[in-house]
Amino acid sequence: MRDERCWHPPWVPPLLRDRIGVGRTLFLSDLHLGAGPDPLGRQADLRALLSSLPGAIDDLVLGGDIFEFWWEWREAVPRRHLDLLLSLRETASRGVRLHMIAGNHDFRVGDFLAEFLPARIHPDGICLGVGSATWLALHGDGMARGDRADRLVRRVLRSPLAQSLWNLLPPDVAFAVAGGVGKTSRRVNPGPAPNLGQYREAAEDWIGLHHLAGVVHGHTHRPHQERLGEGLYINNGDWVEHRTAVWLRPDGPAHLVDCRKEGHPWLSNT
Repeated sequence: MRDERCWHPPWVPPLLRDRIGVGRTLFLSDLHLGAGPDPLGRQADLRALLSSLPGAIDDLVLGGDIFEFWWEWREAVPRRHLDLLLSLRETASRGVRLHMIAGNHDFRVGDFLAEFLPARIHPDGICLGVGSATWLALHGDGMARGDRADRLVRRVLRSPLAQSLWNLLPPDVAFAVAGGVGKTSRRVNPGPAPNLGQYREAAEDWIGLHHLAGVVHGHTHRPHQERLGEGLYINNGDWVEHRTAVWLRPDGPAHLVDCRKEGHPWLSNT
């Protein structure tokens, strides 16, 4: 641990003071539904995963950027996402507790998801109590020391003024604008983030300083698992190219799961 360099984005310390008890848990992030390749195949794989959870997984943590763009108006609901919303609602009705962390593509998460699914909404992340182990789960935007642009964008887009102005746009226009911004961003930054090492360094510092069992996050779309001192660092990857998820359990080691190769290994424990 590097005490002299340890730092946190401002939203992390409050999370560490509010530990939420969970059971057998799956962390899933960066589906970006509504954009990207093979949308039908991705949704079919996702429905299969969701159907495997009841009875095998107690808590599903949706770690941000589940949608390419999410905004809640008072009356309008994006119809392109209704299939997923209904699948998640069915999963919850069968006993899986849902948690949703807002990502950088989740511009406004209000009461609708909390009430319709239902899900517990976490704007900044969650400190998870998995048995006796404590895990910090984040989306990942702004986590690295060098993510100054991410932190600025996050602050601006979450400001009351920006949200009030965006709310004036008709839904069809808002989705077109957001889709264009997303495509431009992927053309400008097609590869991995240049500061991936800083995500690892931040996780290593937090694990040592706060005695965490591990840190799990998404955002960078680069799956990776590594032991850092007494804890684990897990970069979830995504559901766009990799079909990866993170399995956290009270009675066994955490595991970055490649669902294409391994299927749904949590079913073997039921």
